[in-house]
Amino acid sequence: MSTTTYPASYRFEPPAALSSLSTRWLAVGVVAAIVAIAGAFVSSQQFFRGYLIGYMMVLGFSLGAMALLMLGHLTGGNWWMIGRRVMEAAIGNIPLLTILFLPIWFGRHSLYIWLDPAYVAAHHALAAKSGYLNESFWTVRAVIYFVIWNLWALALRKGSLKQDGDASPRVWQRLKVWSGPGILVYGLTITTACTDWVMSLDPTWYSTIFGMFFMISEMLSMMALLIVILCSLRAFAPFDRILGPGQLHDYGKLMLAFTMVWAYFSFSQWLIIWSGNLPEEITWYLDRIHGGWQMVALALVILQFALPFLLLLSRDLKRDARKLVPVALLVLVMRYVDLYWLVAPNPFPGSGADSHHLTYHWTYFVAPLALVCIWLGLFFRQLGGRPLLVVTEPMLPRLWEPNHDH
Repeated sequence: MSTTTYPASYRFEPPAALSSLSTRWLAVGVVAAIVAIAGAFVSSQQFFRGYLIGYMMVLGFSLGAMALLMLGHLTGGNWWMIGRRVMEAAIGNIPLLTILFLPIWFGRHSLYIWLDPAYVAAHHALAAKSGYLNESFWTVRAVIYFVIWNLWALALRKGSLKQDGDASPRVWQRLKVWSGPGILVYGLTITTACTDWVMSLDPTWYSTIFGMFFMISEMLSMMALLIVILCSLRAFAPFDRILGPGQLHDYGKLMLAFTMVWAYFSFSQWLIIWSGNLPEEITWYLDRIHGGWQMVALALVILQFALPFLLLLSRDLKRDARKLVPVALLVLVMRYVDLYWLVAPNPFPGSGADSHHLTYHWTYFVAPLALVCIWLGLFFRQLGGRPLLVVTEPMLPRLWEPNHDH
């Protein structure tokens, strides 16, 4: 194993600024949550729909971080060593997300039309799905998802904490053992979870690529958030020493790759369904390209793919934090827009009507704002609880080599 060659007085403990950041985000989140709860009394269906949009966004941060973290354990890389503790702090919020799922469970009858007996009676095709889409099994599956996600998060964080004081190979080998099957478990659970919580908003529609689309969306959004967080910490040790243009270039290339894969899955889903021209499938897209929704779809094409893709082709942009961070922020904003486009046009329980015309309720903004701020507040608290780097990582000293720009 390599001998550690860090500067003798160099600090790895988190800066005190993380504590104040946590407090500020939590304060904003609590205020937004109070306003959002007031909105629940005005329109419960709109509130729960806005809550689902925000919940899937913050869930994507934590699960996307877990997928990237496990991928890093299996493949290594400077990007992973530098951002590892940020990703571990993100998965540390999975217990929080378990609790935050309860409003979705309590509001399930305001969200999912397949729980409306009148709608089911009018759509006989749903009888074939009743073995899967029923209230009891839906709840059991949700419990299984959270048990699995919490188990993997606990194992990854516990093993990393142990590695802080134990440089023996068996510690990180055990993390690899969890990461290998963990990638497969993540793929399976997020596929069925997004089917249960998002796709089933319109139970007459189905896409076999929807789970893969969600997987890449979560990794893309977490990569963008990782870039923003790391660049905001560049003023503090140890990132002021190791997060140079070369490392930023790596993150920019990864965000470019995820952007292209996101576009590939999105276009593939659209092309297969559109060419099939089946009423039970194509109607889902028709509802999203008419009545004003086509402007949202066009914004996704331009601002979620085309513009970031063209900008990230620039080598200079990827090596400059002042230029890379705005692109990452754009990706995060468009992730919210993407979830809004997926969730909002679906039929409401009790009415049987689709949102054929573009609609936007203020709770669609306030509820996600509350969830994102609360998530960030506890995320910064998690990040401030451990050293910002795993100092026993054998390849880490290379980042301190003079003129290292790998």
